[in-house]
Amino acid sequence: MHHMNLESMPDEIILEIFDYISSCDLIYSFYNLNQRFNSIIDGIHLHLDLSYVQQKKFLFTCHYILPNFSQQIYSIKLSNKQTIDGINYYLEQSKYYQQEQMKTLILIEPTIEQFIKLIPCFPFLRTLIIKTTDYLIIPIEFIPQTLRICRISNCQIDFLSANISEKIYFIEELNLKISNINCLFILLYSMIYLKHLTCHISENSSIIINSKENFQKSLKFLNYLKLNVCSISFKYIENLLNLCPNLISFIYTYTTGLKSSYDNEHIDIERWNNLFINKLNRLKIFDLHISINIDSQRDLILITKKFQNLNFFLKNNIRIIYEITSYKHIICTIPFIKSHLNNYINKSSLTNVHDSYSRIRHFDLVLNQTILHQQQHIIRCPLVHSFYLGLYDNLTPIEHQSRILLKQSISFVYLKHFELYGTCIKNGFVVQLLTKMTNLNSLTLPLNHLISCQFNEIIRQNMKKIKKLQLALTESISIDYLKNILIPIFPNLHSMSFAIDNKIHSFDKILLTMIGQYNNNNNDNYLKYLMFLELFALDQDWNQSMLIQLKKFIRYKNNYRFLYIWL
Repeated sequence: MHHMNLESMPDEIILEIFDYISSCDLIYSFYNLNQRFNSIIDGIHLHLDLSYVQQKKFLFTCHYILPNFSQQIYSIKLSNKQTIDGINYYLEQSKYYQQEQMKTLILIEPTIEQFIKLIPCFPFLRTLIIKTTDYLIIPIEFIPQTLRICRISNCQIDFLSANISEKIYFIEELNLKISNINCLFILLYSMIYLKHLTCHISENSSIIINSKENFQKSLKFLNYLKLNVCSISFKYIENLLNLCPNLISFIYTYTTGLKSSYDNEHIDIERWNNLFINKLNRLKIFDLHISINIDSQRDLILITKKFQNLNFFLKNNIRIIYEITSYKHIICTIPFIKSHLNNYINKSSLTNVHDSYSRIRHFDLVLNQTILHQQQHIIRCPLVHSFYLGLYDNLTPIEHQSRILLKQSISFVYLKHFELYGTCIKNGFVVQLLTKMTNLNSLTLPLNHLISCQFNEIIRQNMKKIKKLQLALTESISIDYLKNILIPIFPNLHSMSFAIDNKIHSFDKILLTMIGQYNNNNNDNYLKYLMFLELFALDQDWNQSMLIQLKKFIRYKNNYRFLYIWL
């Protein structure tokens, strides 16, 4: 009987297999095994993901792959978050030169200085993606004109220092944040080839501009527009839509900000109707998200009925989502989807649309006494992947009422990420939730509630899938807690956030125990897959000298009272 091995397979099958292996692992494992594998690897495009790798693999990539395979590298992903200052580390370790084949650059939490150093090295970049939680301001002159895709959703673009009126960018997809909608109009003047625009516009106090006088070029290629605006006049939106004659998909979110005087403009049925009739003739998909403060003048059901009765809504499959806010907490999401079936057209009540919530993937729920008495919050979201639950304001009896609400609200089958916060959480309620959550891979929970996990076998089985764990940052972890609860219950953790008081519990011993270097006696009682730690120091007197003996294990940086560790 002939047994097929990897080398006897045709090249097409080997290429299929190689698609499932990261570029770093592929070269590390297969290059120089034989001439055939070398020939196959020499002919493929490499995509390097250095955003979440161990230090050994990072060094191998910088010292071996970059210099020897530069003409095959088409994309690279770098991170300052998961690999702790990894972008600087990349700049330091690699012999930096132009990488002419590089088409895609993905940066996570870069600094503007790092961005400015990196961009000139990729002269033919086609896709730039920046993911950041920082307030990053990118000068427009460093945005390559060759880009086709530019996703910098949490970054501001600064172009006041450059004259962009003479430039033409060939960007087809743009995702950005901007502080002044007038600046957006100026920017769009140089980006007339846009097909896909996503823009977050913060509160704006500028004078309304006349788009006909200041902006002559129509965005005739733009077919997808997603706007997230906060407390600005609806006139801006009307002016922008004047420039988009071929819009097919429009997703619009309006949020109450400091100036609630604009709120009513954005739920003005007549103005929306005028847009549908005169401006949005080609529109097929429309999502309307309204986030406004609750008051006695606003009846959600009545507003929904008015929108539903517009001709455009009657002819198309539309959803309206109201994010009802109270004291700036998002309480829950109430969507309305008009069914394509005729027998649903006249049923305007939310309660009559049984599948209204099927598209919701993330569910934020902050429970207090006021919310529980509002019937519209008793909803069903069967496909939720991410769930935030806050339990506050002395709810009594919290367990009973929460069970009723959760039983009617979500299914735990698809749930991957769960966060639980609050001032009135009971252990019995936590146990009940965690026994149902069979597919979690990310969990945020108060430290004291993990104790109950060790006594429940169903929870122990569920917790084995958890790769990312965040504990309460107000309670200090101890070495006994680590040995008896965390390591046995969460054996497959890749990432962990926790707090420690170094005056009471030695961080040295805790870290060494986590990685199996402290009194381990050659057993497997440690977190073998751990790569990233985010540590909150309850003792404010920490300094780098306390970490000297750990330098051989970690690269670290101090950030106020947080310490980030890349193993």
